[in-house]
Amino acid sequence: MKKIFAIALAALTIFAVGCKKDNSTNTPSVDLTELNKAIADCEALVGSATTASFPQSAIDAFKSTIATVKKAAETAKDKATVDNLLAQLNTAKETFLAAEIGAIPADALAFAIDFESGANEFKTSGKYEWNAKLMAGANGVPAYVDGHKAGSKGMQFGGASYIQIADAVASVVETNTFSIAVWVNTPINENNYILSWDKWNSWKFQTQSTNKAFLTVKTTVGENGTYIEHDSNTEIPENEWHHIVVTLDLVNGVETYYIDGESVMVWDKDNETKLATKNQTICHAADGIKLLVGIQEENPETSGYFVGKMDDLAFYTIALDGGQVSKLFNDQK
Repeated sequence: MKKIFAIALAALTIFAVGCKKDNSTNTPSVDLTELNKAIADCEALVGSATTASFPQSAIDAFKSTIATVKKAAETAKDKATVDNLLAQLNTAKETFLAAEIGAIPADALAFAIDFESGANEFKTSGKYEWNAKLMAGANGVPAYVDGHKAGSKGMQFGGASYIQIADAVASVVETNTFSIAVWVNTPINENNYILSWDKWNSWKFQTQSTNKAFLTVKTTVGENGTYIEHDSNTEIPENEWHHIVVTLDLVNGVETYYIDGESVMVWDKDNETKLATKNQTICHAADGIKLLVGIQEENPETSGYFVGKMDDLAFYTIALDGGQVSKLFNDQK
């Protein structure tokens, strides 16, 4: 009888052990490879940041988020938690990068042409992917050439060759704050048109016979409108690459010129009474007008046109500040 009881007790013990929950094998396996890499990348990014490039508050906030995510990753037990932590980290990274001193908001870049496509027809980059087409002048279409930076492409204009952007939208390019940035390499040439939106009926940007950058804007002030026309007051050295920027702020009445990242001329109410009127708006271009690069209007026989090379042309819907222009120049040079 004792023997039978011992056997029964042993069997019961084996059954109990077999039914016991094994927590060591019940925990789901979680792949942390992507999250750990993202944490390492973010630590490296914030570790190299300095207060010359980022506000201290942005550095501190990013470090705090990284530490929180890193700690939470140690106890993450499912994919949903890991995905959430990864999303949290990526959002913090985007916020941090956007806080960089001199950073330009992505949606402020209306359109840009980097001249890298090598094609006769291409899309502009930026917020608006408009259709751009090379148009022939006396010597054919503009030619792709070496750009301002080693290994990059630029474009040679001459003989009234130009680029037509047929689907540019008035509501975008007639904003009362904008900036135009471009690299140029040109001899002195009268009416060296870089960008034209219905010429003097709305606005145009060029270099003139003294090789100074020059912007013409027609506003709706007055019965027949008001022309605001100024130059950079500083000559651009001939036949070598230089970065030029004009920023227009008709809300506050300020127009600023930059060459190679440095402010060279500021026009405002103190030296131009036309800019004393705040919140001016730009005159509307004629219906069906096209945005033109390298020419004033689509009539080569009567139009002024650009002679020389161009690279990295961009139009922003904000008036860039000095820090943004400096960063743009340094990033591109």
